[in-house]
This record gives sequence, C-alpha cells and structure tokens, in this order.
Amino acid sequence: MKTSNNNNLKQGALFSLFITSYVPLFFILIVEQLNDGWDYLYWGGWSEESIKCFLSHFGMSVMLSLLSITGIVGIIVLLHNLKSNLKNGTKVKVTKISNRNNEAIGYIATYIVPFLTSDFSNWFESSIFIFVMVLIYSIYTKSNMILINPLLGIKYSMLEVEYMVIGDKAGVTHDALIITENKNFKEDENYQLYQIGFKLYYGKARHES
Repeated sequence: MKTSNNNNLKQGALFSLFITSYVPLFFILIVEQLNDGWDYLYWGGWSEESIKCFLSHFGMSVMLSLLSITGIVGIIVLLHNLKSNLKNGTKVKVTKISNRNNEAIGYIATYIVPFLTSDFSNWFESSIFIFVMVLIYSIYTKSNMILINPLLGIKYSMLEVEYMVIGDKAGVTHDALIITENKNFKEDENYQLYQIGFKLYYGKARHES
C-alpha cells in the first residue's frame, strides 16, 4: 500500500484518521435520518420497491455506519502500531511546548457543523456532501490536519513543540506537532518521538513504560 507524498502513513491509516475525525458528525446524521424515517423502518420484504424505499431513507446512514466502523477499527490498529514502533523513534529533549488542542474546536466549527442541516433523503445534497468530503480528504492527507481529530482528542493531546535531538552536539532545535497520551507534558524533559509525517510525530515521555 502506498504512502502519501507528504507523510509516512499509508493511505489506509490516513483514511482511518480522516473518517474518525468525522465520526461525531456521522453519528448525529445517522440519528437524525433514523428519526426522520422512523415510519419507514419496518420489514417490507425483498421487493425492488422496498429496497429502493430503504435506500432512499436510510442509504446514507448505512454508508456512514460502515465508514465509521472501518475508520474506528483502522485507528485502533494504527495507534497500536505507533506504540509498537515508538521504540524505533528519536530520543529528544523538549525545550518549548504549546498546547494545540483548541484546533479540534476550530475543526468542528469549520468542517462538521455546516453539514448538520443536510437532508440526505435528497440525492442532490447527498452527492454534494460526498463531493465536498472527497475534496476535504484530498487536502487533509497533505497537511498537518491529519492530527486534528475530535475523537482522538478524547484521549490524546496535540502539542506544538521545539526539541533538540539527544546526542546532537550542535544543539540545533527543531519544531514539530505531536500527538501524545501524556496529559502533563513538561519542558526540559526527555521524550521519544516517532515520525509519522513532515514535522508530525507520535510521542511519549521516556520515563513512562
């Protein structure tokens, strides 16, 4: 499987990160569509008419449910692999930290809220939704947006850091965005960073198991 030009993650991992960033929206849209079409949610046999009726009222919910399950399974595998690969990362000393968790709020307001009023029983709006999602995905996979994920934000923090590689006698500082489970990242401490993209890392304090 090929990797993206701007990062070290495979396309499957990028897809999982993108999909899970929209899982909160998908959940709301599924609930809304089920509520709006509740009167049509009954067994009508396997006739062509009943299948068309089901897809008309619940087709988008089925698609979003399958995407959500695929994304969540993919992100679980990705995080497991990142933890396993962290031992191959770079030992660094973090000299400056800025919390970037607020990026997830901006992401929700910009890329999620506008879709809340969409009517997916209308095939035109469904097509527009899919087109916009594909467009956002193409941008998402080529930028540091891959770390902006409201679902990951429940457990992980996103930080902007400056660091020095331990053993580098020149003492050159580098900057990066990292995701970490650590809630009390501190300056002037040693960490392990595993690169997942251009200036994008998965990190952990070295004193933790």
